[in-house]
Amino acid sequence: MKKFYKKLSITAGMLLMLTSMVLAQDRNVSGTVSDGKGNAMPGVNVVIKGTSNGTTTDGSGKYVMSVASDVTLMFSFIGFVTQQVAVGNRTSLDITLEEDATQLSEVVVTALGIQRDKKALQYSVTSIAGENFTQARENNLGNSLAGRVAGVNVTKVSSGPAGSSRVVIRGAKSLGGNNQPLYVIDGIPMDNSNFGQAGVWGGSDEGDGLSSINPDDIESITVLKGGNAAALYGSRAANGVINVVTKKGSASKGLGIEFNSNYVLETV
Repeated sequence: MKKFYKKLSITAGMLLMLTSMVLAQDRNVSGTVSDGKGNAMPGVNVVIKGTSNGTTTDGSGKYVMSVASDVTLMFSFIGFVTQQVAVGNRTSLDITLEEDATQLSEVVVTALGIQRDKKALQYSVTSIAGENFTQARENNLGNSLAGRVAGVNVTKVSSGPAGSSRVVIRGAKSLGGNNQPLYVIDGIPMDNSNFGQAGVWGGSDEGDGLSSINPDDIESITVLKGGNAAALYGSRAANGVINVVTKKGSASKGLGIEFNSNYVLETV
């Protein structure tokens, strides 16, 4: 009888070992990763927690990988909250990632394309999004700054809609010199001289350099005020700097078409 119980216990132990080995065997787990709107997400990192073993989703947001039953998968993607899911006995695992709603500190572009945290700057800076310049358009970009930045005075010359504009930051600094700020486009200083000017013997105002800038191409405009801003660009920026950052190409889904127009009526 003792031998029988001994054999029985050995058999039970072997069965438990075989069962654990079967459960611990690797098997394929597949699924689809999508965002909160139901769109498939390609390029999502799928990694076994605690290891460097993993894969990425394909163009349709699908993934397949071989895992054990006692592992946890981590799904991560830039701009989305990382999600951890225990596999268990499942062979199909669909995941929906949520966008990371963490608010980042406001970043502005200063000199030479350098991005700085706005709170870390020791001089006054005002940033305006480019979309503000496509509403109630002006032919001259300088006129669009009127009323948008504190301390910036914009004077529209009475020479028609295509005329030049005069922009002064924090008042005039010189009685006889040019008090307009330095204009910088993507790190390159721009000459904003007038194309023609009306004088005592006639003439015409044919606009200035700002007249040739398309508001649809602007991503943001940063206004650097005061003498500290001059240290970034030298003596030419003694009257302040208006830094224009243009839009860059980016990947998008589908075909994007944008149409806009504006007109001006004038009575002579």
